[in-house]
Amino acid sequence: MLKKKRTLILLMLLAVFPLVLMGGGLFFCCRSTGFTVGKITSRLGFNYGWEVEPLSEKQRELLTQKIFPQKFYYLASGNQCYAFISEDREYILKFFKMKNLFPKDWLNSLPLSILQRLGFKHETSNQLFSERIFESYKAAYESLRDETGLLYIHLNKTSEFTSNVTLIDNKGKKYSLNLDNVEFIVQRRAQKIYEHLDELVRKENYEDLKLCIRSFLLLIAARCEKGFVDQDLSIRNNFGFVENQAIQIDCATLTRDSSMKYPLNFRNEVLHAAERLDVWAQENYPEATLFIQEEAQKIINHSF
Repeated sequence: MLKKKRTLILLMLLAVFPLVLMGGGLFFCCRSTGFTVGKITSRLGFNYGWEVEPLSEKQRELLTQKIFPQKFYYLASGNQCYAFISEDREYILKFFKMKNLFPKDWLNSLPLSILQRLGFKHETSNQLFSERIFESYKAAYESLRDETGLLYIHLNKTSEFTSNVTLIDNKGKKYSLNLDNVEFIVQRRAQKIYEHLDELVRKENYEDLKLCIRSFLLLIAARCEKGFVDQDLSIRNNFGFVENQAIQIDCATLTRDSSMKYPLNFRNEVLHAAERLDVWAQENYPEATLFIQEEAQKIINHSF
């Protein structure tokens, strides 16, 4: 009887041990411990589909003489990227979270049902990343550069830059990074949309407030006219202003959709953006609600 009991306990331990081991592995592998160079480093090979036009002399001068010589300080961590801000606070350097966007090698051996329950994408190739993220950024860079503030995207490893960039993380640790070896984005730094509008209201600068409202709605209209839709309906963190010019900060959810050029879809998109902006106005400056509605209608009437 005692022998059977010991055997049963042993079998139970053997059954539980792999689950404990897997749980520990998931915890230590996937927990967030801040920025490291390893988290933005990939083994991606060259992909012709991610190539963009060569740098112009003006672009090269801006990047190599003004932007990259600066130190960049940790700013934020989003779903797809780490963001660093330049010393002069005019530029943002974004690095893709490769460790989040690609599964760990050992996870590919686990059953699909287990991965789905744990919230993982079961992808053994680069399809998830390339199709959803790179495609969005490349399309935005090629067609919506002014609307997104994108200055440069580096989606293939190159031998383009001769000097390293200095990064300082949120703990004050300094990194010297060879930009040729990583995928990254350079974008103009924008103040988030509601922060900017709130500031204008506090300063009672109502003329600039109207300019910003008009600029935001024109941005939505321009995006539709160029055949793009944004899968993320939130505007709080996705839009901002460079001075009083509206730009879309987050490009990861932008996709091409020629149907957005159709009058009905165009109208609905502009009105929907106006409605979301109107929610802010009703809480912070009700006097702007009528102006928002009038501007939205003017843009719709002018376009068609």
